[in-house]
Amino acid sequence: MPSIGAVTIWNFYKMNDWRKIIFLDIDGVMASIPYLCKGKGYIDPQKCKLLNTLEDIGVEIVISSSWGYDNGRTEKSLRDCGLTLPIIGYTQHLHFNWEWACRGNEIEKWILDNFKGMGTMWGYDDEGVSYHRHHPHDTDIDYEYVIFDDGEDMLLGQKDNFIKIHDYQGITKRDINKARKILTRNGSTNKSSPPQKQD
Repeated sequence: MPSIGAVTIWNFYKMNDWRKIIFLDIDGVMASIPYLCKGKGYIDPQKCKLLNTLEDIGVEIVISSSWGYDNGRTEKSLRDCGLTLPIIGYTQHLHFNWEWACRGNEIEKWILDNFKGMGTMWGYDDEGVSYHRHHPHDTDIDYEYVIFDDGEDMLLGQKDNFIKIHDYQGITKRDINKARKILTRNGSTNKSSPPQKQD
């Protein structure tokens, strides 16, 4: 029986527990001008339906909109319009305290606070798989992410994860396909289970 290197085994388990996050703006992303003109509401149910097509790879949502946390009203609106993907958090509005802070800073802080990693890529491991941590053998959570936003105030290191949305039409199937490619580029196509809390 051929031997399997420890790094190869480590990569096998890593790829099957990869967290996949979408940082989701609302204005110009989940709303489209044509839908708004119909007078049926703000969030377009068809945009929620498009996002739901990423359920098979275990995508989770972090709301990064200027709407921010509003006692759950944004989440309720998304649910009422058909979104079924898990919503696991909101980014903090740093610009209230620091005028220089941009959307990219807010996303980077969420990643640091929750995954102990950096949103920018640090390098490649022994198998050529990119990672976002300080060292490929650190115990930080493995993850990949996409930013859906109609703005452009992101960090330079986020450019390969940023999908600019046209604010007239909102997200499209093409944007979803781009996101799928980014979220699975490390070989992970399976749903991942969020880490369980230890008693």
